[in-house]
Amino acid sequence: MAVTLQQIAEACGVSRGTVDRALRDRGGIRPEVAQRVRETARRMGYIPRHAAVQTGQQPVRIGVVLHTGISEFVQQLAKNLREFPRQAMLPMEVIVRVMNDTDVHHQLALVDELIGEQIDGLVLMPLASALLREKINEVSEQHHVPVVTVNTDIADCNRLAYVGPDDIACGRTAASLMGMTIGGRGRVLPLLGQRSGHFADTQRLSGFLSEMRECYPQVEILRPEYCFMDQELAERITRRALRDVDNLAGIYLSSVGRSGVYRAIQRAGCPGKVHVVVHDLMPDNLRMIREGVVDFAVGQGIETQSTLPLRLLYQYLTKHRSPAKRCYITQIDIRFRCNLLEE
Repeated sequence: MAVTLQQIAEACGVSRGTVDRALRDRGGIRPEVAQRVRETARRMGYIPRHAAVQTGQQPVRIGVVLHTGISEFVQQLAKNLREFPRQAMLPMEVIVRVMNDTDVHHQLALVDELIGEQIDGLVLMPLASALLREKINEVSEQHHVPVVTVNTDIADCNRLAYVGPDDIACGRTAASLMGMTIGGRGRVLPLLGQRSGHFADTQRLSGFLSEMRECYPQVEILRPEYCFMDQELAERITRRALRDVDNLAGIYLSSVGRSGVYRAIQRAGCPGKVHVVVHDLMPDNLRMIREGVVDFAVGQGIETQSTLPLRLLYQYLTKHRSPAKRCYITQIDIRFRCNLLEE
């Protein structure tokens, strides 16, 4: 006999409605309760009714291509995307390809490889290139494989939807936090992971500079430095700045290179003297907040980016349900010493 929602509810000591919300990821309940319900359902052998569209067929096959795999954020995003179908009990196979570099032709090759493996849908973190725009159109129009972009976007292409941050707004948020922290005066060094190819770096910097010009005109923004995803280079750049720049009030980190910066600040004995604003609520960043090295970390909604692209593609492929909108902008979340949860 099939396991029912009521049986799961009784086993968990919750209501049937709570079970339904947990299994359909509808929110409104505590994460730990939802996790307990899903684990109990799996243990009891529950088969969700919304999986019936796949009865007698292979699971939906979704390909994922992410770049900048050196980033802790991208590593966590890849892990979450792999695990989500099992957690949500969706009949879905997710094939993840993570590239450590930002080579456009490498990304194109990975997309072609997945198309050759007969995927049904594609989640793509596109690099900033017209070639990727053309590839998305080709995949969608010629191969009839719907594409959802995640984390970074190419708006003028035939993608089904975008799920991710407004990076210009994220950069403005970082600038506002920095400006307030340093009292609207002093010098600030922007340190970026890459010079080109990565939308997040360029858009965050654009937003950061715009907000500083408009709201903190007395802050001097130094020429941006680039570490090219090299932590040792990031450390050397930071050491030089700490040694040679008079009145250095802050360092703004847009993406990769953070651990090198943290080492340089700690070895120079500068925590709290030079203010630091970073992106992403990763464990390393949160630990640096606790240790006084980082003032603020600006989050970009990794939970939504890890789940919504797969849900949108599943609904489209199995129920022919198009997304309600073409852009799903994730919430900007801010962490600092006063609102960190205990480890």
